[in-house]
Amino acid sequence: MKKNKTYAWYKKELDRVFSIFIRQRDKGRCFTCSKKSEWKDTDAGHFVKRQHLATRWDERNVNCQCVACNCFRAGQKETYAVKLEKKYGFGILQELEGLKNKGAKFKVAELKELIEHYK
Repeated sequence: MKKNKTYAWYKKELDRVFSIFIRQRDKGRCFTCSKKSEWKDTDAGHFVKRQHLATRWDERNVNCQCVACNCFRAGQKETYAVKLEKKYGFGILQELEGLKNKGAKFKVAELKELIEHYK
């Protein structure tokens, strides 16, 4: 008997495919220190923390980071901020911070759609 997939499963699967998309998009180049690695050996580093669904899968909020910057240096928040503004322009930090406070809720159908998009 086949089990139905849960909301949590779709969320986890979207995290997985989105992370691969980001790391391949950035070709393994760390956003904060510019170190080049094999994309599989890097992280998808979030400026606004992943707990905020409104920005969790926002391509502007997530960039490839080496494990050292993302984990051991707590994301290099100050450097990340400077580089985000350089990449997207003044106001991006305020926009992302504002979005994080909006209670986003995704339906399973939306998660499925995003999974297909990022595959």
